[in-house]
Amino acid sequence: MRIPESKISEIAAAADIVQVVSGYIELKKAGKDYRGICPFHGDKDPSLYVSPQKGIFHCFGCAVGGSVFNFVMRIENVSFVDAAKLLAQRHGITLELERSGTARDDTRERLFKVLDLAQSYFVQSLNNASDAKEYLVNRGVSKEWIDFLGLGFAPDAWDGFESRLSMRGLSFRDAFIAGLLREKPNGGYYDYFRGRIMIPIRGLNGEIVAFGGRALGNTDPKYLNSPDSVIFKKKNLLFGLDSAKDAIKKSGFVILVEGYFDQISLRIRGIDNVVAPLGTSLTVEHARLLKRFTEKVLTIFDGDEAGLRAVKRSLPIFLTEGIEPECVILKDDKDPDGAINRIGTQGFQKIIQSSQPMINFFLDQLDAQYDFKGISGRNKALEECLPVLKRIADSSERDYLIERFSSRIRIKEEKVRRAMATNKFNQSSPSISSKQKPASTLFDFPADERNVVRGMLLQQGFIERIAETGILKEIENPSLSRLARAIVSFYNEKGTFDSRQFSLSLEDSEMAALVASWLQPKPEEDDLRPEVDGAIAIDQSLDRLRLKKLLRRKSYVQERLGKCSPGEEEYNDLARELLVIGRRLRR
Repeated sequence: MRIPESKISEIAAAADIVQVVSGYIELKKAGKDYRGICPFHGDKDPSLYVSPQKGIFHCFGCAVGGSVFNFVMRIENVSFVDAAKLLAQRHGITLELERSGTARDDTRERLFKVLDLAQSYFVQSLNNASDAKEYLVNRGVSKEWIDFLGLGFAPDAWDGFESRLSMRGLSFRDAFIAGLLREKPNGGYYDYFRGRIMIPIRGLNGEIVAFGGRALGNTDPKYLNSPDSVIFKKKNLLFGLDSAKDAIKKSGFVILVEGYFDQISLRIRGIDNVVAPLGTSLTVEHARLLKRFTEKVLTIFDGDEAGLRAVKRSLPIFLTEGIEPECVILKDDKDPDGAINRIGTQGFQKIIQSSQPMINFFLDQLDAQYDFKGISGRNKALEECLPVLKRIADSSERDYLIERFSSRIRIKEEKVRRAMATNKFNQSSPSISSKQKPASTLFDFPADERNVVRGMLLQQGFIERIAETGILKEIENPSLSRLARAIVSFYNEKGTFDSRQFSLSLEDSEMAALVASWLQPKPEEDDLRPEVDGAIAIDQSLDRLRLKKLLRRKSYVQERLGKCSPGEEEYNDLARELLVIGRRLRR
């Protein structure tokens, strides 16, 4: 499905980009523009700029950017269509989608359809499963909460949901892609979830994108999760974030727990700002997702060796994203679910209030384990610290963290830095960069190709000149070639070109970021600005590409001439063309 172009313009006109971005981060006036702390990387100094005149945002730190739609896509982790829906809803605009005919949109629509059918099937099955309902009640989940959360049950049958699909005439293949069916070795399908409490996993907009299944008995694995699909990526989503995001913003912090029922138990008892990973370890993507809503993260770990390992694993992930997390280590209970059932909401709130910075806990554990007064103890502590420090080697907070670690374990900073620079202490996991690989910036492309394509964005009438020359075939960089084709396609469809309207039309995040960076470069780095004769630079680049085209054609003609016999018709035609090329090159 697609958004009608008239509606895109209507939404863009109503959704002022400054107001929209201000709903997520604080912006301050900076001349004609606004700037703020970028929520998409570990930003400390304001590097994200918003231009109300151009209708774009752009970060000079991580190079993300685009229109108001692209900002919402990125910060809410949704598609272009869903971003438009969100903005339309916020501004009271009625939105009806058109069928786009694209395979990707059709696939998504079909997957949502089979997932909705699965949800109704699991809910209905729970009504007929007394043992499953008893299990939930024993875990403190009342009938009202079962209904509110949409919990269900997958019967212990190989073809229960498969039969339901047949009755509704829906595709087995789509159910397989959505992770609801598995293929038999000899053909056909069978139900993936069997004999399990079913927990719907929702995207940030509340739509069901997957399921988590908890075994009723001692079946292994205890939890079974939907596999990744085109609408579900475990590393990019946190359980419960759809319902918790408002509470997170209101309270100013988020509680991160390990499992589904930890999150559910806390939520039932009035603690709403809580989320959990989806059966995976914490990822960099999770940390970035949380940072969109808050920079204060409180993680609850078990009080055993596994909890300490989790601290060592998660600490550098948070630090690379500019988050200094706090943590609570449970000592008397196995998990948050058990703790809040034992001591109640007030008792659990006291546990939350006893949180401490995760760095302090990590260093306290080292202090308890090793004698910092002796050289041997300090060196052993350094060995424990290095895997963490080396994984934040690219962090903007590196120097501060090195100073903090070296001061605590009583080792000079120089020694810590030398140890980090050697291979003496190898880590099993790769280092984590403080940023995603940034989108390409202004000077990451061949200059002439960049200037010509950018001229298409900036100069009135330049697209027509480009189309006449046929020079776009000479653009070798894949990203620039794709952008040039998109510009020409937009121009041919509209009969005119407006860079702001073009920016609004871009659903591709990489292309939108590139266009934003080219429309809003740093003045001192803009080699096409009027005061440095940018128009002349564009014409010179166009001439060089034309020359390149002629030289390439000359080489081809000469190669073909060498394979032809003099006097042949092809030989004569090529000889005449070579003569014309020679004259053009001598101009």
